[in-house]
Amino acid sequence: MTEFLSALKADFLDRRLLPFIALVVVALAAAVAYVALGGSSGSSSPSASTPVQSDTGASKLTISQITPETATAEVPTGEATQHAGVARNPFKPVVAIKTPTSSSASTAVSTSGASSSSSSSSSSSGGTSTSTTPATTTPAKPKPKIVYHVAAMFGLVPAGGATPGTELTPFVNIPLLTPLPSSQLPLIVFRGVTTGGKSATFTVVGEVILHGSATCLPSPEQCEAIDVAPGKTELMEFIPSSGPTQVYELRVVSIAAEKASKASLHSLMDSESKVGRELLRSSGHLSIPFLHYTSQGVLAFASRRPYGRAARSASRR
Repeated sequence: MTEFLSALKADFLDRRLLPFIALVVVALAAAVAYVALGGSSGSSSPSASTPVQSDTGASKLTISQITPETATAEVPTGEATQHAGVARNPFKPVVAIKTPTSSSASTAVSTSGASSSSSSSSSSSGGTSTSTTPATTTPAKPKPKIVYHVAAMFGLVPAGGATPGTELTPFVNIPLLTPLPSSQLPLIVFRGVTTGGKSATFTVVGEVILHGSATCLPSPEQCEAIDVAPGKTELMEFIPSSGPTQVYELRVVSIAAEKASKASLHSLMDSESKVGRELLRSSGHLSIPFLHYTSQGVLAFASRRPYGRAARSASRR
């Protein structure tokens, strides 16, 4: 035995085996160090770990760390304590709170817009849906057009006026600008009817002296036209170039109103006397500064109507 140990010692001390012996010693030391360090780390107490986060797609839910030493509540918001409400069952999975993304927000807006538009067009009551249509305003009907027909009588009378046996020439539905009593002897020209058919207006174109209840326009001193109401008469003294004075009587019998279309209004304006228009143009009385024609084809005063005295004894010279 002693010889065996001596031989083994001699072998170890041999210079050729020294590198292998050193390598074995280093390996043994490394194995011992690994075992010692691994065991100490495995037996160490667990340290506080980072809170676990679970990714649920659009949002992340934080769950508090639960340890035997500290009891905490698990709430969807990730808070460590539960401030109110019923305690949560720890074995029930936590429902994630999703935050709306831009695409879902736009979808919600479009859905709400569609629902609001559908609710405005229909409403349900008692299981029956009634569709409502927007109220339409009926356009106001245009006022009916009115035309007036003037019936008058005109002719020679004695100096004091017409007598029971005096015959006057009737003029029914007198066209505009008709000269009276005739185109050969024009004393007045029919210009039309005033607003509301209150009177008939005539422009004085002859050298006459007026007597009666007619109103001079624009004033008694400037009697360029006369207004004669229905049922009224006007006497006109005319002194010809040769011969005695002649007296003519104008009597407005009636002014009748009639509903008419726009076409009939144009027809009425087109039916005016061309002879009377030329007569007014040559005498400088075609325009009436104090009167104008309305869309109804009647005469209206351009300003306040002159309220002069009656045209009795007024003359145009």
